Amino acid sequence: WERMFGLLQAFREREGYANVPRRHEEDGEQLGAWLQRQRQLHKIGQLPGMRAERLEELGVAWYVLAERWERMFGLLQAFQ
Repeated sequence: WERMFGLLQAFREREGYANVPRRHEEDGEQLGAWLQRQRQLHKIGQLPGMRAERLEELGVAWYVLAERWERMFGLLQAFQ
């Protein structure tokens, strides 16, 4: 878990966001699939709290579609 979290940190530092695309690979590892699994564990209450907090601190969205909708709605409001 720590190795994958480190790869996620590196991705975040380089790209400026932590919501890795599902099929993204980082340093030979399937980082996107790993993050998707963390979201699944969170959804069913099986992701330990400290791990969830660490992911949240990086800016991971648990519900990607809802986060994207809110962001786009905010852009629409600003446009009007």
